[in-house]
Amino acid sequence: MKEKNANRLQSVSTEAGMVLLATYTGGNTIRVDLADVAGRLEVFAPLESRREFRRAAVVDFGWAVEWPCGASLDSDRLLEMALEQQGQEANVNFRRWQDRHQLSLTDAAMAIGLTRRTVSQYRTGARPVPRTVTLACKGWEMEQDRPKRSRTKAKNDATHSA
Repeated sequence: MKEKNANRLQSVSTEAGMVLLATYTGGNTIRVDLADVAGRLEVFAPLESRREFRRAAVVDFGWAVEWPCGASLDSDRLLEMALEQQGQEANVNFRRWQDRHQLSLTDAAMAIGLTRRTVSQYRTGARPVPRTVTLACKGWEMEQDRPKRSRTKAKNDATHSA
């Protein structure tokens, strides 16, 4: 059975400007500035009102934060936004690699030769993802594609020689 890569919210509060402070069930606390999102996306525009912004609430058993105006963000996207704002794009890419291939923490660790704890730390942004790990992820993807390409190439070779 695969373990879930759970990033459930425990609580949210607001700070000056449009900064949301979010605490996850594992104890990780992040800060996300939502000013850019409010300026770009119509559904988030009502959050420019300080009164509306302060009404942020955890919903869906911790899987999202929502405002009375209907704007909402899921807990994973909120964490990705925080990582992006901290310049940890490699961590966001690592998370997306893991999610794209539906790898649990254990499966991701086994795939690229790391410990489960290290994968968890990369996923949450507790540690920056080194370039070597990014390359290992790309190499692993290539290995997964290889059988497909070999079959396609063999099929094409047979078609061309006939």
